Amino acid sequence: RRKAYSMLSKSPSGALSPYYYKGGYFHGIHYGSYFDDAEAFLSMMEQEETFLLNSPEKRRILMDFYETDLTEPILEKVIRHMERISPKIIKLAVATDKKSLRRLRKALTKAAFLSPGRYYLCTDMEEGKTWLVSDAYV
Repeated sequence: RRKAYSMLSKSPSGALSPYYYKGGYFHGIHYGSYFDDAEAFLSMMEQEETFLLNSPEKRRILMDFYETDLTEPILEKVIRHMERISPKIIKLAVATDKKSLRRLRKALTKAAFLSPGRYYLCTDMEEGKTWLVSDAYV
């Protein structure tokens, strides 16, 4: 016998998925609080990527990078990760500190695999969540 499917499941990084917020749903990815532990961070990024690429649906995705050091080599890997999962992204919100935000914006603009209206970068996670579940594009 198959187990009954639970509506409340978690992403590999431990976020409830799908997460219900203000009348809509999104997939949360906790990439924050890895500080300078690049190995653990990259391992989690790989698990999330496998999870997303193996799921049938496209998603609204929130990634938080608070307290994770986005060095140049790590930022490059993050951008490549986002590019690989981009076919599964309806909208992407990214929440992090101001310094990382500027670097991410520059890297995403340069990479150009997501049109500017499909992603939203912010320092306030609630703002990102609200944008994700709205019908608005930036």
